Amino acid sequence: MKKIFKILGITVLAVIILIVAAPFFCKDQIAQIIKDKLNASMDAQIDFAEVDLSLFRAFPDARLSIDGVSIINKEPFAGDTLFYGKEVKLNLPIGDLFNSASEPIHVNELIVNSAVARLTVNENGNSSWDIAKESASAKASPEQTPETSTGFSFDLKHYEINDSELTYEDKSSEMKFALSNMNHSGNGDFSLGESTLETYTEALVFYTMDDINYLSGQQIKLDAAILMDLDNQKYTFQENKAFINALELKLDGFVQLEETYTMVDLTFDTPSSDFKNFFAVIPETYRKNLDGITTTGDFTVNGMIKGEVDDTRIPKMDIKISSNNASFKYPDLPKTVTNINIDAQLKNETGNVDDTYFNVAQTSFNIGSDRISGNAMVRNLTSNMNIDLNANGNLNFQNLAQAFPLPEAMKLDGKLALDIATKFDMESIEKEKYERINAKGTASLTEFAYEGDALTKPLVINSAKIDMTTSRIKLEDFDAKTGYTDLKASGTINNLIGFLLQDQDLKGTFNVRSNTLDAADFMTATEVTPAQPANGTTQKSTAATTEEAIKIPAFLDANLDFQANNVLYDGLQLKNVSGVALVRDETLTLNNLTTNIFNGNIGVNGSVSTKGTTPVFNMALDMKNLDIAQSFEGFDMFKSFVPILKSLQGKINTYLTFSGSLDNDLSPILSTINGDALAQLLTQDVNAQNNPLLGKLAQKVSFINLDKFDVSNITAKLNFKDGAVQVAPFDFNIKGIKATASGRHSLTNEMDYTLALDLPAKYLGKEGANLLSKLTAEDIDKINVPVPVKFSGSFLSPRIDLNLDLAVKNLTIQIVEIQKARLKDKGKEAVGNTVNDIISGNNPLGGIKDIISGNGKPKDSTSTPTTTPVKTEDKVKEAAGNLIKDLFGRKKKTTTDTTKTK
Repeated sequence: MKKIFKILGITVLAVIILIVAAPFFCKDQIAQIIKDKLNASMDAQIDFAEVDLSLFRAFPDARLSIDGVSIINKEPFAGDTLFYGKEVKLNLPIGDLFNSASEPIHVNELIVNSAVARLTVNENGNSSWDIAKESASAKASPEQTPETSTGFSFDLKHYEINDSELTYEDKSSEMKFALSNMNHSGNGDFSLGESTLETYTEALVFYTMDDINYLSGQQIKLDAAILMDLDNQKYTFQENKAFINALELKLDGFVQLEETYTMVDLTFDTPSSDFKNFFAVIPETYRKNLDGITTTGDFTVNGMIKGEVDDTRIPKMDIKISSNNASFKYPDLPKTVTNINIDAQLKNETGNVDDTYFNVAQTSFNIGSDRISGNAMVRNLTSNMNIDLNANGNLNFQNLAQAFPLPEAMKLDGKLALDIATKFDMESIEKEKYERINAKGTASLTEFAYEGDALTKPLVINSAKIDMTTSRIKLEDFDAKTGYTDLKASGTINNLIGFLLQDQDLKGTFNVRSNTLDAADFMTATEVTPAQPANGTTQKSTAATTEEAIKIPAFLDANLDFQANNVLYDGLQLKNVSGVALVRDETLTLNNLTTNIFNGNIGVNGSVSTKGTTPVFNMALDMKNLDIAQSFEGFDMFKSFVPILKSLQGKINTYLTFSGSLDNDLSPILSTINGDALAQLLTQDVNAQNNPLLGKLAQKVSFINLDKFDVSNITAKLNFKDGAVQVAPFDFNIKGIKATASGRHSLTNEMDYTLALDLPAKYLGKEGANLLSKLTAEDIDKINVPVPVKFSGSFLSPRIDLNLDLAVKNLTIQIVEIQKARLKDKGKEAVGNTVNDIISGNNPLGGIKDIISGNGKPKDSTSTPTTTPVKTEDKVKEAAGNLIKDLFGRKKKTTTDTTKTK
């Protein structure tokens, strides 16, 4: 007996070891078998990231977990993902783990988590999910039973699909159906010929046809018991509850799958007829504050769907929505919405999809003495939709606010009057064949007032009227005001119906007039942190810096001919603004805009786009006769790009082409600007004291009075790139001194500039004339001393270097060469004596130094100097050097020096 128990114990232990060890030894083999079976049975690429096998979690079944399951289509949908599942779990008999590749694997439970399935029918009618392969044996023996086929056999008892998404798109009919946030589960026995399946489903449903959204996120729920007749593929609804948003429906009937079609026979209705059912249809986002609401009258939805469904037919249907003499009243509001009547029907009597129509025979309601009513007929729902629409009535928005709760902080006032009728087909809207649209009537808005989060300032529309008697709707009058802004407009609207019904851009041509237009009035009240440029430099704005970014409307496609007496933008006041603007694709394009500012005029051509994450611009500005001081204070761009302007008084002309990025207030981010400018100064006034750079330069070149510097008609070319300004060489004249300037500086004012002065001999003064007294006047006029001046540091703390050695060398060479040329016939000795006579025997340099340094009268030139013989050129160089260095080292005199430039 002990031996039997010992053998039994060893056997049990061996089984336990086998159960524990099997997953580790079999996992890779099973994974490969599954992958081979799937790829062998489907015309698609099936793959997965990881496989895990457990013999305990679903005992007595094995639990197979597959992560990252993907099914990728082949032609004609090559590369499209048909299915992706983050996690797929299958419970299957342990014995099936050891099946050969030719034997099926039975699945008893299936759980799919976070899956996405995309089912597509292309323009040629091909289906992306038609990927099952027909095996060779099946072709030879069409009556082969599923038990002898390879692959998987789903004998499910339970299944779940959690947090998943299903999309069906038919590109040939431009129809798209989607379920998102879907959770679906079922309990039943698919191994039986007949059983009951207990199911629960919830999802958000979307349905679009021809770019029209019929369902956009409505929540649906179905809790149903379904009798499954798997032998006949018939599924019959038993006890059930269905919900559309919060509207409850009860379903009766069945769905049966035939070989070539699907038979549908369903009826449904609302269990109750209370008018509160109407509010249940409204999406939850808009269905608020219903506690305590009182209603009278009824609201019912009922219908039937019956018939065969295949590639060419749909079931017949008759769905009715009705309400008679209903009313509702919110407990905290004084007015009641009364006389609510709805009579709508969706119907198809033939099974031909083109014969489906939606008829709104009547819809109307009253708020106090105001009444709005209308009717519509919509045919050809799935092809070229035809619409016949009528609406008329009056509505006082103050009454609306007293009957229906508005969003917090929103206030409405004003009166709407409309009497319109229109007939059109959607093809005419899509192809902009407006002459085929039959419209008549008028709509007007008077004394309308809006206050809310959409705008920082209240909007008042004194009057607005449209006339629909033409194919293009005419905006006869528009008179509005918000904040400091007033607007008057007129024009034509090409596609108001397409804009309202098909999400088309609003197209039209308008004339806009304004006395004052303040851009800050159109900022939204939502606070965000604005984008900051790299150097923190942007234009100042009249709007708060925490306002939401200004966006050019994406829905607008319009030509604007506008005039405004005053435009307030970015801290600036522009006067007499006029031009033509094109608004399209979130881009504003300006053509021939002109405005008066800074006692001058600016012409503007270019564009601003807010389409991307960061707004951008591309502009050409023709600035004429701008006041320099006002421009410098008004334009931050001038302060960073041309800080020297602070020292100038007068006028400036500039032609500027540049592009870059904008901040949330649509002000230029200076570090991003690239472009070119051609600037012409029209001024004679320079104030060196206002600029540290000019002040320090005045100290270095004291013989030039920069305050008397005439810079009129100076023209310079500038280039902006990568946060720096490059100035091309330009020439100007300082009272007979030729000067050339060039260089670059950064937006942080670090500079590298060169000023080349070409100093005439006359600026050497009286003492310099003595030095050159042996030269003829013609020779002296030919002498110019080049003096390079180097600027570095910053504009506020500049460093100035003078290359005097080069000036001395050049002056020396010129004197010697002129004398050599004059005395070449007298020989070298004569040259030496002449030069010695100038600079050794009668050297005036000492007197020059004494006068410049303020030591009184020059020394007696008749006294005999003590000299050491030196080379002639060295003597000239020494004398010229002393003269140059004293000239640039002298201090400003308080008395007038007649040798200074004026």
